[in-house]
Amino acid sequence: MERIGRFRRLGLIARNTLAFEVELRPGTSPVFIPGQYVYLEWKDPASDVRSGDGRNFSVASPPKDLPVLSFATRLTGSPFKKSLLSLPEGSPMFVSGPYGEFCLPVCLGERRNESWDAPVALIAGGIGITPFRSMLLHAIDLCQSLSFFLFTMNPSPEDIPFRLELESLSETHKNLFLCQHVLQSGVSLPPEVNLGPLTPDKIFGIMGQKALKGSYFVSGPPSLVTSFRTALLGAGVLPEQIHTDLFFGYS
Repeated sequence: MERIGRFRRLGLIARNTLAFEVELRPGTSPVFIPGQYVYLEWKDPASDVRSGDGRNFSVASPPKDLPVLSFATRLTGSPFKKSLLSLPEGSPMFVSGPYGEFCLPVCLGERRNESWDAPVALIAGGIGITPFRSMLLHAIDLCQSLSFFLFTMNPSPEDIPFRLELESLSETHKNLFLCQHVLQSGVSLPPEVNLGPLTPDKIFGIMGQKALKGSYFVSGPPSLVTSFRTALLGAGVLPEQIHTDLFFGYS
């Protein structure tokens, strides 16, 4: 179903990373499950953006924020991404969807009473954090007996989207463990950020004996998602425990 909403910029939330939202008309809000995405297209595109040239965006906000949908994106320099910076506030956007099945079982009404013995691992590369923000803001209070492990990977601390918000969320919720990794050396690191690549061995070391019982959600560039899925399978995680969401167009 196609709807019309009004665009609003929220500002930069990391280096070259823009947050924005679309407010839908009353009574037209979609019923979406955290982890799903929508297709956004300008109703009146800029001159250098072709009609029909839209993009898929994972919803970064929880359902309780409706009729507002929030998003975040890396600014790649494409005409569509440039239009997010140049078109006026309030510009109309078509919103189609929601689509996708990259969803937590708890968000589908399952596993609410499951114990800490079956944790959920969320592994985000770069802007792949967006569906996880929606999931966590929805489920972290809904399912307090379920343990969440959020792992993020970025080039540097300045590139981590929603960093301070996620750190605050982990401080106030005992069932969320946050582990942030960056690859760029020679920079001053905040105490909450680790230097070096994230590997399944490190993830298993943090999750301990619960690791092989967990559900794994991996989101980000295709090369990262594919390599983690292969590594997790090689470590003994069953295929049905691994869920993936590929963000094309990002390195």
